Amino acid sequence: MTEKNTFQIGVTFHSFTNEYTSYKWSFEDMMQLAAQLGGGVEIVGPSHHRGFPEVTDEFERTFKSSVERNGLIPTCYGTYADPYMLPHRDLTPDEIFEYTIPQIKGAAKLGFPIARLQYFTHEVAEKLIPYAEKYNVKMGYELHMPLMIKSEYSQMLIAQVKRISSEFLGIIPDGGIFGRSITRRTLNMSKGYGVPQNLFDKAVALWGQQTPLEQAVETLKEMGADEDTIAWVDFVWDMNGWSDPNDMAEFKDYLIHFHGKFYSMVDGEEPNLDYEGVVKALLDLGYTGWISSEYEGEPTDTLAVVQAQQAMLKGYIKKHTG
Repeated sequence: MTEKNTFQIGVTFHSFTNEYTSYKWSFEDMMQLAAQLGGGVEIVGPSHHRGFPEVTDEFERTFKSSVERNGLIPTCYGTYADPYMLPHRDLTPDEIFEYTIPQIKGAAKLGFPIARLQYFTHEVAEKLIPYAEKYNVKMGYELHMPLMIKSEYSQMLIAQVKRISSEFLGIIPDGGIFGRSITRRTLNMSKGYGVPQNLFDKAVALWGQQTPLEQAVETLKEMGADEDTIAWVDFVWDMNGWSDPNDMAEFKDYLIHFHGKFYSMVDGEEPNLDYEGVVKALLDLGYTGWISSEYEGEPTDTLAVVQAQQAMLKGYIKKHTG
C-alpha cells in the first residue's frame, strides 16, 4: 500500500464552536484556517448559515467565493432532523422528510458531495434517495455515540443501507465510538453527581469490561447506587464507546466519510480514542475519502490542537503504509 492510496484529512467547523460562538473567529476566518488544515471543509447547517434549512443565494455566493479564494474542497454538509424540536409534540416522519429535502438541495447548492444524516431519518431515508440522486448528493448515517457499530440501532441502520444498496445512502462513522478509556472530563463529572468512590471504581471497571449499560446499572444498584449515580453512569455509557475499528469492514462498501472526533491531545496522542486502530482499519479497507478533524473538548488553542491531531493521523498513515 502506498501513501497515494490513503484517505484525506480536513476539518469540520464544529471544531471551532468556541471561537465562532464567541465571535473570536468569523466564518471567513474559519475558511482561511481550513486551508491550513488540509483544505477539506465541512459545515453544520443550522450552526453555520442563516435561513436553515434553506441555503440562501447570498450564503451560496459568500461560501463559493471563499472556497475559490482559499482553494478549499467542500466535503460534507451536516443536516439535522431533530424530531423533538417542537415544544408540544414530535415531528412526524412526513415532516422530517419535508424538512430534509431542502437540506439536501442546499448541500448540492454549496457544492457538497455528501450530506450527514442523523439516525432519526431512517424511516424516510428510502423516500429521500430520489432527491439525493436528483441533486447528486450522497447521504450518510452518522454512527455517533451511543450508536456503537454493534449496537442494535446501528445494526438496523447498516442492514437498511445494505438492503437498499444505493450509492446515495451510506455510513459515516464518528471517532467517538472507538474508545479505549473514559474521558477525564466525564470521569470528573462524577464529583458533581456525588458518586461514592467504591461505585465510581466499579463503574469504570464495568465500562472497561464492555459491560452492557443495563447490566452495569443492575450491578451498581445492587451495590446501593442512587438515582444521581445512575444518571452519571448513563452519561458515561452514552458518551464513551468501545467499538472495534476493524468492524468497519461490515459496511466497507458504504463508508462514505469519517468524523474525526477527538477530545484532547496529550504528548501527540489522543489518550481516550483508538486512532491508530482507526487509521490502520481505514487503510486496510482502502478508504480514500475524507476524515474531518472534529475537536469536542475543553476551550483551548483550537487551531493548535487540531493541527496536533492531524499530525498524529499523518504519523499513523506513515507507520502503516511503509
